[in-house]
This record gives sequence, structure tokens and C-alpha cells, in this order.
Amino acid sequence: MAFYLIKKYFILFFFTVLIICRPVLSSEYDQLINKVFEDRKLDVLEGIWIKVFANQGPTGCVTMFFNTEKKLYHQIHIDSCFVMEKVTGRQVKSSEKKYKGENAVYFFDGTVNWGPSEIKVSEDNNLIHVTHISPNNTFTERWKRIWPEDIIKYNQSLED
Repeated sequence: MAFYLIKKYFILFFFTVLIICRPVLSSEYDQLINKVFEDRKLDVLEGIWIKVFANQGPTGCVTMFFNTEKKLYHQIHIDSCFVMEKVTGRQVKSSEKKYKGENAVYFFDGTVNWGPSEIKVSEDNNLIHVTHISPNNTFTERWKRIWPEDIIKYNQSLED
């Protein structure tokens, strides 16, 4: 019972800190946002995300997805990640809120395994679920949007 209460309070503390720090986190990346996204309308996958769940590996990694070509979305880890400033994923949109492609899995010994991956965007556009598929392992991650906080409002603001 004590373990359950400790776990419950830790989770509550984590999300409270995340909510309080959210504006700070997004403002840390203003220069990057201006450079990469250049005040253009974004697809629902594009933006800056923080990992909030992983059934393998730590949380807290900050990544961004951006479109460099008409149909290809790149992922680059930008803060607090095991691998930084390298393309770690390439996705193609398969439907309005689903993407398929490949992601790199980096190991401590330096090896890299590129394998198929799938991404699903939540109905409110604020969470993504990433499934990594490899010959000997499949694992999932959840990422929460940091920027833009509301992609629909962001895109509408560019129309005005």
C-alpha cells in the first residue's frame, strides 16, 4: 500500500512539474522554432514533443518532427536524449493522424538499428504514440506536445 501511495504521489508530482515548466520549456526553443518552422502552417505531427512514457528507456527526451520534403517527416532529438542532433526517425503520412516509416534505436555499445515504426496522433493532437518494431523487440513510447500548445489555433493564427 505504501508503494502505491509513493508511486501515486510521484506521478502527481511529475505531471505538476511538467505543467508548471511547460511555458519555460517551449520558450527555450524559440530560436529553433523560428528557424525550422518559419511561421508556416504545420501538419499535426510537426512540432516539439517531450517523451512522457517509454516501456524501454527513460522519459524526458525532447524531440521535434518537421517536414523537409512534401511527404517526408524527420525526427531529431534536441534536448535531454541519449542521441542528440541526429535524424532518429523518418515518417510518411499514411492517413490524417497516422504515419509509417522507420526509427533508429541506439544502443550503449554504439550500434544503431533502423527498424519500422508507426506513429498515431491523438484526437486532440497533443499526444503521439510511437511503436518501434524490430526483429527481436517491439516497444512503445508516448510523447506530449510542447509546441505549439494548440496546433489548430496556431495554424488559424497564420491565416489571419
